[in-house]
Amino acid sequence: MKKIFLLLMILLMSTYTFALEGKVIKVADGDTITILDHHKKVKVRFYGIDAPEKTQEYGMKSKDILDHLLYGKYVNIDVKDIDQYGRTVGIVYYKHKNINVEMVKNGNAWWYKRYSKDNMELAAAEIYAKQEKKGLWEGKNPIAPWKYRKLKKDKVNI
Repeated sequence: MKKIFLLLMILLMSTYTFALEGKVIKVADGDTITILDHHKKVKVRFYGIDAPEKTQEYGMKSKDILDHLLYGKYVNIDVKDIDQYGRTVGIVYYKHKNINVEMVKNGNAWWYKRYSKDNMELAAAEIYAKQEKKGLWEGKNPIAPWKYRKLKKDKVNI
């Protein structure tokens, strides 16, 4: 009976979006926050975006912008998934504004096509940021975080 119940819960979770809401108590970087949801800490990775690493050019700027925008504020999360590290992956809303899109539109993060290839809102936001040379796009040759992580990993394995 437990197995049937568990199977039903998994099926339901895959067809319904569960929303979280809470106060932002930590900003780890430009695409990861921790919220306090009913006395429970929940680490949230922004769906469909990838911000520069903190050790990367523009990484601390991206984190600081998100920190200024959200720290101490109440947000709503449209949960999309749980990632391999156990983090909730979702779209973050503050005052009904999609912060994932705002971070890309203002040049503070990349559209992470690998995980959200059909998200035209993020695609349009990145095109806008590039055309307007916003944020990280002011630089001559910004390196996408996934490429930066791979280069860093390859250097360690040499």
